[in-house]
Amino acid sequence: MRISSGILAGAAVLLSVQAEAAYRVISENRTNIPLPIGELQLTETVVQDGPLSINRFRMHRLRRTNFNSQGALLLLPPLGNNFNSYLWDEQGNLANSFAAFFARAGYEVWGLSPRETGIPAGACGTTLDCSPALNWSIQTVIDDATYIRSRIKSIFPAKDPVIGGFSLGAINAIAVVNQYPKDYAGLLAWEGSPVTADPAVIAHNTGFCNQYRALVSAGVAVDDQNLPFVKLLATLARTAPNAPFLIPVPDFPPGLTNLQAFVLVMSVPNPVAPSPRPGFITAAGDFLSGQLFYSEKRRLFEAISKFNDATANRVARDYYCSLAGVETSYTSKLSRFRAPVMIIKAGQGFGSIMDELPASVGSTSITSIGINAYAHIDHLGSVLHTLQLESPILFWLNTVL
Repeated sequence: MRISSGILAGAAVLLSVQAEAAYRVISENRTNIPLPIGELQLTETVVQDGPLSINRFRMHRLRRTNFNSQGALLLLPPLGNNFNSYLWDEQGNLANSFAAFFARAGYEVWGLSPRETGIPAGACGTTLDCSPALNWSIQTVIDDATYIRSRIKSIFPAKDPVIGGFSLGAINAIAVVNQYPKDYAGLLAWEGSPVTADPAVIAHNTGFCNQYRALVSAGVAVDDQNLPFVKLLATLARTAPNAPFLIPVPDFPPGLTNLQAFVLVMSVPNPVAPSPRPGFITAAGDFLSGQLFYSEKRRLFEAISKFNDATANRVARDYYCSLAGVETSYTSKLSRFRAPVMIIKAGQGFGSIMDELPASVGSTSITSIGINAYAHIDHLGSVLHTLQLESPILFWLNTVL
């Protein structure tokens, strides 16, 4: 029996409508941010998926009011983060944040804060039933981002958004365009990719893949230990940098100050947490001298203060198992994505993994920038971030949208 393309298209629309029907808006708040001329408006919308209140995420929209927008950029957050990871400034001025840079330039910046946002450390299994988080996968992020895209398209029906993000935000954005390759005008992959054929990277991630598979199988829904530790460490380094570091951590050298311990976690491969490849570091530095080479400490302190307390172990499983070559559902159709791609690489961060991405996508318009001396977060942490990060992205956006 032959099924017409019209019937198939109608069935796809019906499934989309049915999926979207499970979402409902719980609340919405708006904040106005003054500019020298005009203002920005930030809207935060809480959206619930189904009957359980824990299955909530936040949708964000930052725009310049009384201004004709040039299009929309949808940003997905890094691991353990929410949309606030794009809204901070070391002086506490949201108008000077990463997201505001593009909103001030005439783009609407939309964002997602994932379902883990707002879960306090230690709440799971005591005051909160977190078992639904066992179902929070990269596919969940895809579905939530797709709902946000539907809201963007209701405002810009004739113009597709660009999607992207930093770190896990880039990885999730790649998974989104893998599933919906014709729905986005471009992809911003900043220091994050789930695609590799490098045997060393695959071997490196296989152990982490097995670790998170075991956690999920054992019913451990979230990790609420690592991020609170890093936040505490950053607070100690900021408020009492020269005081002795008194938290016992296996394999840490004795006699560290709080600042030295912080720089160690930032600049030494795998001091406390899994990583995407051998030699990966978060920020280049020397822990013995307590110095970061490229990032400003106060910028990192501010960025870390925005962390969530919890991450979903199933999302981490999907991420590490993708890099281990075990999970392929989030990358197997990337060749169908033909829109422009911008890749931002830090040589000591994701490094060579980012070099492999162009061969996986179907795009013939690839823009790559990077600094080999930089570690994972150094583009954002540098005092030169406007020149090295935001400005090149804006130039690219102007060519895409």
